[in-house]
Amino acid sequence: MFLKSIKLSNIRSYESQELNFPAGSTLLAGDIGSGKSTILLAIEFALFGAKKGELPAYTLLRHGSKEGSVELKFEVDKKEHIIKRTLKRVNNDIRQDAGFIISNGSKLIATSEELRAITLEILGYPKDLVKKGKDLIYRYTVYTPQESMRQILYDSNEARLDTLRKVFNFDKYRRIKDNSKILVNEIRENKKQIEGFIMDLGYKKKELEERKNEIIGFDKMINELNPKIDEIKSRINSKKESIQNIEGEIKQLNRMKNELSSTESALKLKIEYYNRLNEEIRKLDESISAMKKELDDKGTISIEETAARIKNTENEISACDRKQKEIAREIRELEVKMEQCHETIRRINLIERCTLCEQKVEMHHKISINQRETKNHGELLERLNEKRKEESQLEMQRDSLKKDFESLLKEEKHLNLLKMKSANLDDKEKSRQEKLHLKESTKKDIGALNAGKSELNEKLKKFEETEETYSIVRKEIDSLLPQERFLELEKRKHESQRESTIRFIVSIEKEIFEKHKSKERLNEINNLLNWIEEFFISLMGNIERHVMSSIHSQFNELFQKWFDILIEDETINVRIDESFTPVIEQNGYETFVENLSGGEKTSVALAYRLALNKVVNDIAFGIKTNDLIMLDEPTDGFSAEQLDKVRDVLEQLNMNQIIIVSHEAKIESFVQNVIRIGKQDNVSVIE
Repeated sequence: MFLKSIKLSNIRSYESQELNFPAGSTLLAGDIGSGKSTILLAIEFALFGAKKGELPAYTLLRHGSKEGSVELKFEVDKKEHIIKRTLKRVNNDIRQDAGFIISNGSKLIATSEELRAITLEILGYPKDLVKKGKDLIYRYTVYTPQESMRQILYDSNEARLDTLRKVFNFDKYRRIKDNSKILVNEIRENKKQIEGFIMDLGYKKKELEERKNEIIGFDKMINELNPKIDEIKSRINSKKESIQNIEGEIKQLNRMKNELSSTESALKLKIEYYNRLNEEIRKLDESISAMKKELDDKGTISIEETAARIKNTENEISACDRKQKEIAREIRELEVKMEQCHETIRRINLIERCTLCEQKVEMHHKISINQRETKNHGELLERLNEKRKEESQLEMQRDSLKKDFESLLKEEKHLNLLKMKSANLDDKEKSRQEKLHLKESTKKDIGALNAGKSELNEKLKKFEETEETYSIVRKEIDSLLPQERFLELEKRKHESQRESTIRFIVSIEKEIFEKHKSKERLNEINNLLNWIEEFFISLMGNIERHVMSSIHSQFNELFQKWFDILIEDETINVRIDESFTPVIEQNGYETFVENLSGGEKTSVALAYRLALNKVVNDIAFGIKTNDLIMLDEPTDGFSAEQLDKVRDVLEQLNMNQIIIVSHEAKIESFVQNVIRIGKQDNVSVIE
């Protein structure tokens, strides 16, 4: 892998910056906090995306910016790739947005996880790293942040081994052992289930024998019932044959019985009908007698005469009404004229001059007019009194006529009612005659039915013996039929029990077969358990120890080599123990890493890191990052003499591209390229 360039937009202290990477060793120089390490973090972000814990998104996006991006151009196997990732601030969270990758001129827009998978494939990293949150191979072979340089040295033995297993991709052996133990537990659980399943195998076999014996018993009982059933059927058939000869007479007897029953029913109905006719005739006689008496008391009255009287009275009332209206009109006219007289007298008394000739009206003229109008008023009053008297007489006459009219209406209504009763009397007398005829006819029918009944009874006496014989035989058959049904039911019961037992036998034989198969399976499971527990798990442990042993030898040799280059002190010796823990001996005594000076600690960490880089690149086949390494402040605490040793380290690394982040000016003298980074108004820039 060869890095060519990187573009930063709103990443940490960078606003917009592009940086080209040359071949060979390159120093990113600048003061502490100038933004050197940000370049290395941006490269990792471009390749693998942000990761919780190791490289969170919120640590990358520049404060106050809504969006940011990193675009990295690199080359693998002489093929150029460009990958771009973006960050976006959403509410109070920072998220990775979709990005793209350009390979061989083809652009693909993809999600963060999709880009990660594509990158791992390009770099030749194991596929199982796609689902893992940490990129351990990259972190321990290409780039380790400064704060993580010494972390592996201070971890517990188990934590360190666990990390190295993942780095070397040998944690699969431990996973195999762990999974094998899980598998063993599952197999044991399955074994318990099978053991529980076959526990009653002996009882099932015994039960099978008992059921087979039950079949024999059922067969015996069925064989005993068959002759009894045949005998009963034979007796029933014999009885049926004996009554076949008299069945014709019995049928004739039954027909006559049915006819007699019908005759008796008809006779009963006729008698009831005859009695009902008698009762109805009696009631009609009573009703007719009462109605005749009522009509005789009233005598003969003419309805037409009453109607004529009603019409005349109605005409007289109408004439009175017309006369009253005429008198009322005349009264109103007289009252108007009298009012006019009053008005004339009032006006003449008030007037002083004539409205036409304008001459003064004399008193004698007023008196003359008063007298005239007073006389007229008296005459009009006399006529008015006469008319009112005449009106009163007419009112009395009308009231009298009204009473006569209402009386005549009542009389007419009563006459109509008598007319209806008279008509009803005729209907009742007609109905009485009809019922008398029906009564006579019904009486004749009753006599005929009684005669027919007597004749049928005489005929039935001739069949009494035949019927008795038939009844005896029928009772014998009826007594045999329940015995036949009982025996048949017993037989069917035993047959049903036999069939049910056979089905149970088939079921239990199948269950016994399954239990035998499970018993064989149990033997296989026991053999498998023994193989996994006694051989396979032990084998995986041996393989892991063998592999780790071979790695340990190479790792120890490389660790000592790099440490000896960095520190030329014969009083200090280092080695790696079986748990890959650095062991420090000073003046022949073991000491802890914590007791070393700052430069010595950094030397141990750098030696460990370089050894790890070499071993992983050697054993991880197909990795495309083995010619690139990035060192973040690898000389923290180094003396001037130790800084000179870094030159030797760089020469022996022999890689196509080495990127160093350091604020040590002396390193500039033994690297091929120097890129200076500074800050202007809190913004990192390439100087």
